[in-house]
Amino acid sequence: MASVEFLIKQFLTPNKKSLDLSNQNIGDQGALLLAKSKSLKRLTRLSLPNNNIGDEGAAAIANSEMMKNLTDLDFYGNVISDDGVRAIAESPYMKNLKKLSLYGNLVEDDGAIAIAESATLSKLKHLFLTSNRVRRKGLEALTKVKSRTRLCHLHIDDLSDFLHEEDDDEDLDDDG
Repeated sequence: MASVEFLIKQFLTPNKKSLDLSNQNIGDQGALLLAKSKSLKRLTRLSLPNNNIGDEGAAAIANSEMMKNLTDLDFYGNVISDDGVRAIAESPYMKNLKKLSLYGNLVEDDGAIAIAESATLSKLKHLFLTSNRVRRKGLEALTKVKSRTRLCHLHIDDLSDFLHEEDDDEDLDDDG
């Protein structure tokens, strides 16, 4: 992996508003360095697909004042779980996000619920949560938010794909 500062110089657009570091394997340590980089204070779009970033890196990005202008954050194909998502959902610096991609991470119901209940993410219009571990509770929370029109474009797995025999057994236990 090249140094993060070198990658920033190489891939930051001339207007300093967009940075795409797809497939650079920067990990949490690289995300921590990005979060501290003063070169990124005008950034509105940050793409970090396939970088082996976990909760620590996601939290560092989310809680960085340098990221306060972000409108588009792409964490496609990393290893972010509910703790990292909660950091994004609760960070005052993420209030301008309109698009959040967490496709192909480790997000479960608690992370989806954190997004659904987030007061910070009030401008969020596009959410990509397909190929995670979100199940019934998380999907229902997000669907309710979408029905209240905040989320215009919600990309999640179909709940029917996850109905198993155990789910039916639980329903029987509640009735009997």
